[in-house]
Amino acid sequence: MRRMFLLVLLMLTACGGGAPNAGAGTGSEIIAAFKAAGLEAEGDRVMAQADYGDAPVLCNGSQFSLPSLGEGKVGRVFICDRREELTSLKTYFNVRGQGNPDLRSWTFSKENVLLQLDGSMAREKAKEYEAAMP
Repeated sequence: MRRMFLLVLLMLTACGGGAPNAGAGTGSEIIAAFKAAGLEAEGDRVMAQADYGDAPVLCNGSQFSLPSLGEGKVGRVFICDRREELTSLKTYFNVRGQGNPDLRSWTFSKENVLLQLDGSMAREKAKEYEAAMP
């Protein structure tokens, strides 16, 4: 009986039992959906380790520029394999902005995707990005 339990547990783990609902696409596809909706998303690229800064590197990220907000202002799309990773990353961005208004973020999640936008963006505009998430 114990062996059967371990076998089932192993199979669930191998099949991604902790994974959120799959499949909103790649970061580039999601950013393309923002552009198709008429939203600003310039120079998208896969994030390098340095782009994460102090954020935990838990999910695959893509970054795009938001020039209308000023130099260095960006949005990020993270594709996560596990719900726990998405939740941890979302919490990181939400808590980070509580102590410093310059580090504020808008965060939105859908299925296995986390969208993080610079907090200087107007709330109404940030909600447009959320609505455009596939």
